[in-house]
Amino acid sequence: MARLPARLRDTPGGPQLILRAFLGVTFTYAGLQKLTNRFFFQAANPGSIQAQLHASIATSPIGPLIRLSAHAPVLVGLLIAFGELAVGLGTLFGLFGRIAAGGGMALSLLLFLSVSFNTTPYFYGSDIVFFFAWTPLVVAGSGAWSLDAVLEARHAAERAAAGVRLTRAAADLDRRAAVRKMASAITLASFAVVTAGIAAALGRMFGGASTHASGAPQLPPPSNESPSGGSPSGGAVKGTPIGLASDVPLGGAREFTDPAQGIPAYVVRPSEDSYVAFSAVCTHMGCTVGFFQPALQFRCPCHGSIFSAATGEVLQGPAASPLPGIPIEKSTDGTLLTDG
Repeated sequence: MARLPARLRDTPGGPQLILRAFLGVTFTYAGLQKLTNRFFFQAANPGSIQAQLHASIATSPIGPLIRLSAHAPVLVGLLIAFGELAVGLGTLFGLFGRIAAGGGMALSLLLFLSVSFNTTPYFYGSDIVFFFAWTPLVVAGSGAWSLDAVLEARHAAERAAAGVRLTRAAADLDRRAAVRKMASAITLASFAVVTAGIAAALGRMFGGASTHASGAPQLPPPSNESPSGGSPSGGAVKGTPIGLASDVPLGGAREFTDPAQGIPAYVVRPSEDSYVAFSAVCTHMGCTVGFFQPALQFRCPCHGSIFSAATGEVLQGPAASPLPGIPIEKSTDGTLLTDG
């Protein structure tokens, strides 16, 4: 079995450097991703902070707090983004390590209670895993491979060289060490602000096309004119049978496995003589969506995304892309056919 290099393995805090690197990079990326995404603060976008807050009010155990936060969604979004950035950089550089790890735990707990609390099974949601991943850094700190350790070693060396204990000189050295640590934090914070500003500017200059619900790439709506129904993605259907049209209730759906891709899918009957089919794989993180007949919607159990069961378009984020349509037709003998 491969082993860690001896220096990394035997140095106090060496093994936790791997955990620090993963958590630091992940949270730094998460903060920058929000600031770079020019649609994150656009209320009409299904993946915006506004949409995510409103989506969590009814399902979260801290719904009243989220309802209060929804009155200032941009501020909340900025606090989350800069909080993730501060936690990520503090963890990467090992500066105020326990405070950064505590902040990471708080953010993970907040996201768990608001976004992934209803994920089933619970281990599909990453937020609860991140919450517990922070605990070693809260308990043990950043370790030897960190700015905290470097600054503390310098302070200890200064005290030893001065030969002081509980004297005014010792207090001066302690004060100087505290100022030095705060100066390091201010320098790191300045770097974070500059990086965030550049990321936000680049995101608004070169960001992709809008995923606004009314401007997103939309699948053609089902046709009520053709008795054979139709395909939301167009094109001729080659003809692999997936079942009888009569098995799909009006306003309902039926599950099947797409023979072309081998993925779960749904065929939906929005009106008497129309049939459409969509992939059941959520475009956010790949969970399998469920069909809700009263609202004619697909809903993701992992992070709460909602899609129209008639067109596949996103009705509520965090998903930003519609469910892919699957070509489907009804044959003259009442069999539903799809490619594959």
